[in-house]
Amino acid sequence: MKNKIAHPKVFISYAWGTEEHDEKVIALATSLKGDGVGVVFDKWQLKEGNDTYSFMEKSVLDESVTNVLILIDPIYEMKANERTGGVGTETQIISSEVYNKVDQRKFIPVIFERDDEGNVRKPQYLKGLLHFDLSMPDSYDNEYRRMVRSLYGIDTYKEPELGKPPAWLDETSKVSYKSRVTVDFFRGSASDVLKENTFSENLEELKRKILEYEYVENEIVSCYCELIPFRDEFLLLVKSNKYVQEGYKKVAKFLEELMYEIRRQQHNIANLKNTFVHECYIYMVAYYLKKSEKEALRYTLNKTFYTGTSNFNQDADSYNSFYYFNDELNNAVCKRDNKEYYCGTAALWIENLNVNVCNKDEFVLGDLFCYNASYLIKNYEKTWAWFPLTYIYNRDEYMGLFAKYSKRLVSKEYLKDICYILDFESVDEFIKKYKKIEEKLHKGELKKHRYNSVYETASVFWDYIESEKLCTRN
Repeated sequence: MKNKIAHPKVFISYAWGTEEHDEKVIALATSLKGDGVGVVFDKWQLKEGNDTYSFMEKSVLDESVTNVLILIDPIYEMKANERTGGVGTETQIISSEVYNKVDQRKFIPVIFERDDEGNVRKPQYLKGLLHFDLSMPDSYDNEYRRMVRSLYGIDTYKEPELGKPPAWLDETSKVSYKSRVTVDFFRGSASDVLKENTFSENLEELKRKILEYEYVENEIVSCYCELIPFRDEFLLLVKSNKYVQEGYKKVAKFLEELMYEIRRQQHNIANLKNTFVHECYIYMVAYYLKKSEKEALRYTLNKTFYTGTSNFNQDADSYNSFYYFNDELNNAVCKRDNKEYYCGTAALWIENLNVNVCNKDEFVLGDLFCYNASYLIKNYEKTWAWFPLTYIYNRDEYMGLFAKYSKRLVSKEYLKDICYILDFESVDEFIKKYKKIEEKLHKGELKKHRYNSVYETASVFWDYIESEKLCTRN
């Protein structure tokens, strides 16, 4: 962890070059000053008649200079290695500081320009140091911000608190041997009819076990964790659905019937089971996204479900019927860990993630996709959108999976895929709906979801790609 610096001050070491190159250096120095960073720069401070060596030495070794930014390009690399010119002089001063101080953070290499082949050319004495890269126009702004944060002593990636040992360290597989053998069966050479019947029987048996389950302990978190083996059996069947004709339809029907029967149980354990189904649905979407199972996604997201959402009558509903906010479980997880989680349920899901099905980023992508789809899908008729409980774990907002997925919609191929998944008849129809939501977001008529105590909102497609850029590349 760095110490924050109230008034950073930098010396810029660079190689004189063309007028265009020098203007880029001046532009960088100007931006830094505009962002509150003091700048020692020869073009501003070194006047005719001044001793250049003395200026360089004083600037590099000055204790009030918190960092030396070394702007590297092919000319700088050559002069540094050959110890020629002003760069050579600075190199002699800087290299001795770099080599003689084991834990030095003062000298920061900055890749400013690459060679004609696009290669980075670092001087020999700087090869072991991490750098910032301002050589690429597409990433310049993000890298510049990272660099300025560093100059202010602010870590771009904050080290998390040390957690407790995970519950799964001493855990043996709780998925029944029968379930694991059954998965191998679906991959085998049995007839399609036999596979289909066996798949249905497995789902039916799993549904019975979940409905019959009753907890003995009163501790709600432990009770929810007792449902994890059922979740993992369900996920094995999700992974096996591709070996069964229209297996995804059977999986969706399983969740629909299970949710309906859970709501009929009318006792405390039903609340935990509702959350269990919510978790299973996110896993299912996340897995289908991971495996690009477009037909399964299309069916799962657009199907009308009858789960008894109103007084146990089978009212028609969208996949929103699988959403359940469990305030009791949230509070119990916070109390267990003595932490104020934004959402205890989400923390518990991430803690017990089934990494054989998807990693954390893929799971969060599934949740965020459900949220974004709820704005676009015609069958999602609720006045509220799906709230992605796990969005707070989407910390890499600009380079994470959801951001990458969104940015791909610039491609005609990817946009056609999402049009199919979200059940749009044409690309034009999708863009029209997309633009309509974009306008509502800009006008503030539509608010993005966030927890009350969190500044960041849940990511939406519109954060990463504007309607006018959709479908503009092959």
